[in-house]
Order: sequence, then C-alpha cells, then structure tokens
Amino acid sequence: MKTTQQLHVRMLLRLIVSLAVVTAAIGALSDVAFAQTAIPEQWQPLEITVDGETELPASLNDVAPSCRYGVSASEIGAPFLTNVGIGWVYTFGAVKPDWVPDGIHFAHMIRLKQDKDGATYLPSYTVRPSLSNNGLGRLIDANPGALWIVGNEVDRFARQDDLMPDMYATAYHDVYHYIKSRDPSARVAVSGLVQVTPGRLQYLDRVLSAYRLKYGSGMPVDVWTFHAYIFAERKEVYNGKGGNPVWAWIANGTDPELAIKEPHEERPLAERLALCAREDYYCIKEHDDPALFEKQVVEMRRWMKINGYQNTPLILTEWSQLFWYIIGANGDCNIKDEDGNCFTPQRVTRFMERTLDYLDNATSQELGYPADRYRMVQQWAWYSMDPLSRDVNTDGNPSLLVNWEGTALTQMGQKYKQRIAQAAGNPNLMVERVLGGAIAPGEDGKLGVIIRNNGVKPTTQSFVVEFFSDEARTQKIGEAVVPAGLEGCAMQSIVAETTWASRPAGVHRFWVSIDRAGAIAGDDPSDNTGQGVVIASNNQLRLPLVTR
Repeated sequence: MKTTQQLHVRMLLRLIVSLAVVTAAIGALSDVAFAQTAIPEQWQPLEITVDGETELPASLNDVAPSCRYGVSASEIGAPFLTNVGIGWVYTFGAVKPDWVPDGIHFAHMIRLKQDKDGATYLPSYTVRPSLSNNGLGRLIDANPGALWIVGNEVDRFARQDDLMPDMYATAYHDVYHYIKSRDPSARVAVSGLVQVTPGRLQYLDRVLSAYRLKYGSGMPVDVWTFHAYIFAERKEVYNGKGGNPVWAWIANGTDPELAIKEPHEERPLAERLALCAREDYYCIKEHDDPALFEKQVVEMRRWMKINGYQNTPLILTEWSQLFWYIIGANGDCNIKDEDGNCFTPQRVTRFMERTLDYLDNATSQELGYPADRYRMVQQWAWYSMDPLSRDVNTDGNPSLLVNWEGTALTQMGQKYKQRIAQAAGNPNLMVERVLGGAIAPGEDGKLGVIIRNNGVKPTTQSFVVEFFSDEARTQKIGEAVVPAGLEGCAMQSIVAETTWASRPAGVHRFWVSIDRAGAIAGDDPSDNTGQGVVIASNNQLRLPLVTR
C-alpha cells in the first residue's frame, strides 16, 4: 500500500503539474520525435494538423468524466485524474485512498492467495482484508452499493493471487455471501484472468463446475471482469526441447495442451513467422494486434452467454502493451518483435486508439449486454495511469499515461484525454424489466420497474416514474420518485414501485413511463416505457411476473 500525502502537499503538486502540462503542450512535437526506430505505416499515429503543424492537443481544461473510461492508478498520477476525465479508478486494493477525487468511482479489490506448503497447494486460502468486522466488514458498511472485485489474476501461478479453480470457487462463495449479508445492494465481481484464451476459459469452466458441485447452485455474479493481454503461455516443443511455461504461464489447474504456444527460438525465423498466423501460437509482434484483442472480447462474451451470463455487465479491468521501450547506448531499443520493430510510444498509441474504437462502438444482439444497448463491454481501465510504485523504476513503459516523475501527461495520456473528450455524452434512462405478479382477488397489486442508466454520466436530477392503467397513459395508478445519482454505463439498477389497490379477479395490465417531464437532459425517451400485468385469481401461484 502507498502512503497518503497530506492535502497541502497535493495542492502544491497540482500547481506543479499545471506548469508541467503547459510544458508538455509546448514539447509535444519533441515527444513524437523521441522514437529512434522507423515505424511501419500501419502503426503510424493519427495526426492532428493545426496551421500546417502536426501536434497532439494538450488542453489545460478538465474533461467531463465518462463512466466507461477508467485506469489503475496511484497517488503519483492522482493530480491528473480529474483533468483527463477519468470516470472510475482502482488501486489493486480494497481501501479507497483519500487522493481519489470526489465524483470518480472507486472499484474495491479484495486480494486472495491459496495457502501452500512449498510448491504444494493446500485446501485453504487467505483473504485481504479479512472477513471480519474490523477487516472487510467496516469497509462494506462505509461504502454501500460499491463494486467489489474478488481477486486479481487468480489463474496466474506464483504471482498475483494464484489459486486453483476449485479453491477460487470456495473463496468467491465465502466473500460474495459475506458482502451480500452486510450490503445486499453491493455488486460483486469475478477476478479478471490474465487474458482470454482456451486455457483461461477452461479455468472459468472449472470454477463454475466446482461451485455447483460444492454448493448445489450456479455461481451468483453481479459483474464479470477480464484482462485482454496477448501473451504466449508455454514454449512449443521443438527438437525435443521446450514445453515450459513462458510470459503469461499456463493457467492454474488447466490442460497444458490448451496453452497458447511461443515459437521456439531455435526455429529458423521464417518458420517462427509462419507460426504466428496459427491460432494456437502467439508471437511477440502480436502483443498489440487489435484483431486478437477483439477476438478476446468476443470469446469472453460468448463464454458468458453459453454459461447463462449474457444479462451481466462486463468490465475490462486491464489492457495495454507491456513490452518496454528503452533506448540503449547504441541508439537501439531493448525489445524488438520478430520483424525487428520496437514498441515505441507511437505504436502503442495506435494500438490504444484502435482498441478504443472497438470498445466505444462494438455491439452484438447475439452476445452483447441487453441493458446497455447490446454493448460488448460496459467499462474499461487502461493499465496504467502512472508507474504505480516508486519501488520499481518503470521508466520506459510506453503505456503510461503520466510520466515516471509524475509531472506531465505522456503522449498516451494526451490521447486518452482526447478520446474521453470526444466520447462525451449524457445520462440515458431505460426500462430493463417491468415487475407485476399474481395475487388473490381483492388484494393490492405491487407494481415495479427495474431502471438502468446506460449513458456515460450519472443522473444529477431526480425523476418521476409513473404507472398507468391504460396504454394512452391518462389513468394514473401511482408514481415513484427516483433520486439523483443513478450511475451510468448500465452498471447500477434501481427499482421504482407503487401499489394498485384492491384488484378484482382477472388480468390487469398496466403501463410504465420514466421521466415524461424530461428532467434528465439529453435522455433518449425511446426506451423509457414498458408494460406489465397483475393476475388476480385464487388459482394462481403467487410468483412475480416479469415483462418488458
């Protein structure tokens, strides 16, 4: 955990940063010229021309936040969060630091670790914070309705949270029910795995199977998360050599034959390049391939649908490019791909732009999230805003949005800010489900509607939900007022209810309208209505009736 700076220090940092951003704006062209290696045409960054000069915009004005755009961050980059327009942030821990500005959502992360005796996995685990009143309990009580991510890269051997699938099922069950017992409005999310590959999906299959076998039911999940890196998992066997884990490693408890292979370095280059085209191999040059990124999103959503989770939000909690770009004494970069190209800031910026194009626009009625207009991904977080730690010098990581010194936005940071500004939008209310029911004749009918906001901003005004007994909406049954603060990106739902008094025997239809008065500026009213039914009969089972 990082130490927290006092308020007067942070204010001084903000003054320093303001001057630094001015300097960054003046020096944008020199940043572009930093690359020492020629970049292939397909990786050239998008350019903006002003008065015949090519430059990256570096506005000093704060950008309105979007709930879709997030980052992992530390106090190093904190002064830039509001300026860039970050909508949500996480720090790989459960405690929200006081440097996270008001108005930026914080995603709490609970850390796990399977106990071991040397290299042997034991049938027990540890959790941070502990499941106790003085541990996780007090945090839940202080943060009602919060998002809690249970673990980080639990599939990764020896690093991060490192659990076998059956143990993660147990840990998730314990944490989920502990959280829900204290705050039913809390949202609990599954750990993101290193990437989406056949082996990692098998890990998830085995988690679900272990959960059902042990607890006799499907695993309850409010939010799914994933990471979308592109790494080989084991070296191929060539001339009797290889097979060992590499880069992402083989997912814990999965079939090694499913692991994505890295071409063996003893192969001739031409053979290694030919293997790059195969789906069961990843080469270094594919680390920033937008097509493989998109494939991971689709495969994650496909897996969710097959397993009954299409109606669940999906958050991309990590993606970027992780190969360093450091220029040595010889004037060349430290890491090259199979084609001899470096992972320059320009190349990484282009990757970020192309993947954001996809995230901003990708929808699928077959696989997407219905409550978010069938978007494939609801929110995403770039890794990372800043170096995250002074303990390890990460100067040379071209994915950082803030430089290692914490004094200025990088080229990547300027572009991320620009993308958020371009993606500005409003709240948008929608009827997710209308709730009726079955009652005995003469009883009161309880009417309800589940509402989400799938816009990019939270609601700042209250709005009225009205219930009517006629389709023309002239005979009002009742109404409910929803307070301001409904979170965007379809991540939070709220139920508005009223009562329909003394229903006689029969089928009683009703209609719902959200915000007919137009209190929520910019809202598209096309999905603000719905209808439901109450059945009054002595022969009906008393079950809720859900309609749209």
